[in-house]
Amino acid sequence: MRALLVIDVQQGFVDSGDFEKVINRIDYLVHRFKHSHEPIFFIRHKDENTHSLIQDGSPGSAICRKLAPYATEIIDKNLPSAFYRTGLKEKLRIAGVDEVVLCGFNAEYCIFFNSAAAFEHGFKVRVIEDACASVNTGKTYEMNDLDIPDFICTVLYNSGEVTVNELQEFLAGMNAEHS
Repeated sequence: MRALLVIDVQQGFVDSGDFEKVINRIDYLVHRFKHSHEPIFFIRHKDENTHSLIQDGSPGSAICRKLAPYATEIIDKNLPSAFYRTGLKEKLRIAGVDEVVLCGFNAEYCIFFNSAAAFEHGFKVRVIEDACASVNTGKTYEMNDLDIPDFICTVLYNSGEVTVNELQEFLAGMNAEHS
């Protein structure tokens, strides 16, 4: 069985840029997993930094408004990995999960870290590239034309250990499984 990990899709990140298409893709994934009766875990980063877009306790720390009604299972984390001291691994095992599908924010931190952590814990890992984003830009890293989600997903794909799909490609596979 697989599970969807919706990582750090918090209002502060969503409000910081034009992420409507990414949020709509994540929303579609959530609905497909819900329809297929597959587990969905929302991961929320608790940031104590007072300058953070998602400072714990601020309105920006909440799961984004569009997805909040579906966030019935929320895992709070203080580090980039949702597997470190959170109970996520145990919850996935209890649910019979052997594959995790990742989407959300920020590609270069939490998507990257959680892909590696999930792999290290023995899960098959799949990242939906066009359902991932970053509030940072190439300028953040002094690489002006860098497309961060594309770069990170290329690195993950080239590892040979992570499957990377666009949403439509993933959905076609889901449809084939159910036909």
